[in-house]
Amino acid sequence: MPIQISVHFSDLVGVVRVGGVAVLVLLSVSWVVGAVRSWNRMRHIPGPALARWSSAWMVRKLSSGRFHEHMCEAMEEYGPLVRIGPNELLCSDPEVLRRMSAARSLYTKGQFYETGRIIPGCDNVVTQRDEVKHKALRAQMSNAYRESSNSGFEDGVDRQILQLIALIDHKYISEPGLLRPMDLAAKAQFFTLDVISDVSFGAPFGFLTEDTDLFQYNEINASAIPIMNMLQAMPWLSNVVYRWPLRLALPSDGDKVGFGRLMGVAKSYVDERLLQGSKPKRDMLQAFIDSGMSYDDLIQHMFVQIVAGSITTASAIRHTLLALISTPTAYSTLQSEIDLATPASSPIITAAEAHTLPYLQAVVLEGLRMWPPTTGLGCKQVPRGGDVICGFPVPEGTQVGHNFSGMMRARGIWGEDAGVFRPERWLEMDEGERGELEGVVELDFGSGRYQCLGKRIALVELDKVFFELLRRYNFALVDPQKPIKSQSGVFWLGSDLWVRVTKR
Repeated sequence: MPIQISVHFSDLVGVVRVGGVAVLVLLSVSWVVGAVRSWNRMRHIPGPALARWSSAWMVRKLSSGRFHEHMCEAMEEYGPLVRIGPNELLCSDPEVLRRMSAARSLYTKGQFYETGRIIPGCDNVVTQRDEVKHKALRAQMSNAYRESSNSGFEDGVDRQILQLIALIDHKYISEPGLLRPMDLAAKAQFFTLDVISDVSFGAPFGFLTEDTDLFQYNEINASAIPIMNMLQAMPWLSNVVYRWPLRLALPSDGDKVGFGRLMGVAKSYVDERLLQGSKPKRDMLQAFIDSGMSYDDLIQHMFVQIVAGSITTASAIRHTLLALISTPTAYSTLQSEIDLATPASSPIITAAEAHTLPYLQAVVLEGLRMWPPTTGLGCKQVPRGGDVICGFPVPEGTQVGHNFSGMMRARGIWGEDAGVFRPERWLEMDEGERGELEGVVELDFGSGRYQCLGKRIALVELDKVFFELLRRYNFALVDPQKPIKSQSGVFWLGSDLWVRVTKR
């Protein structure tokens, strides 16, 4: 009997081994067949060889911290439409990008957007891919961004500029023989976080007042961006992250630091405003409440605009100020224009006054052109029946990414000096050409159905902060050979932009 049992057991082991090999063979064959089909459906579109078979090319480039450079290189080598993954394309044609987002376009948001959910299973204006629901949500939110509904819109920006000036005057003015270095990268982020909280809730978080990274927000944000980069290349991973037990590690409003802490702060403002008898205000939160937004949506969207509205504008401030400091002719030309344009109405220039200054507007446009605040793909999905893009047939379901970095430095659009920060180019154009190229730069903010609702706030911040800082101070790099630490992926991250500040 023992011998018989042994034989049966060995037979079972053999069956398991054969079965295991068979499963591995089937999985391998299935993968090969899928890869060949994937390669075949867009083999006519140029791109890196590795990208035709896997997402490895995207993963490697996104993890490099220099994704904006790789996007430019891909455009220069392969043209305006590049295959960067088995089902992903990268497009730098402004007309195509505009057409995909047009009001009557059949394109929809791509799979990547789902990775931006704050509450698992609950969409916000960024992540919502259903076009009917997305349109309704934008309509519900749009009133909050109108100055008629938000009386504190420009006043909130002014208050935080005055706070930034007070901080610099108090702690960071250098004198002969005395260096008080200031990290302009950090202060730009503090400024935009306090602006967006001021115009949203009627009160700033206090980053500038405390002059510190409250809740370790920026530190944790810097560590989270690489994860977002991987999700951009492999959005299906979000389905794993949002499942138990990994979802337990996601930020929550009970956290003491980071995203969760900011969510908790947003929740506390919402709860306070919804209390019976609370006094309504004319700010974004009140406009959202008046629109009938649900409790969960209120918390989500207050948090979304804090994150999205601060990191992108801070990036534009950092890069443009660094470019000005590094380009003496542009710096002196802008300061001369500022000196001749003393604000007549208040200690801080008004948005209307700033808009009349041609060189200031050229500087803002050139900064946004050279360093688009968003360097992610922002893929849109090709509709049923497919499409023709840049002369190539593209099958339905394909994810088409926006190559903002490549488009903004394309010599065919901007000339041979496309890679040079030169605000004068905007003053040399005739009216028709300038209008057309301003439209290209404005694609940084999206267009059509997907245009950034906070675009107006961001432009007001840029106009005012450049004017008021250069009106009062001179800036010089502490170490010109190491001006800044920066990396790009979904967004820009920047730190250690150390400057010497002196009063004019």
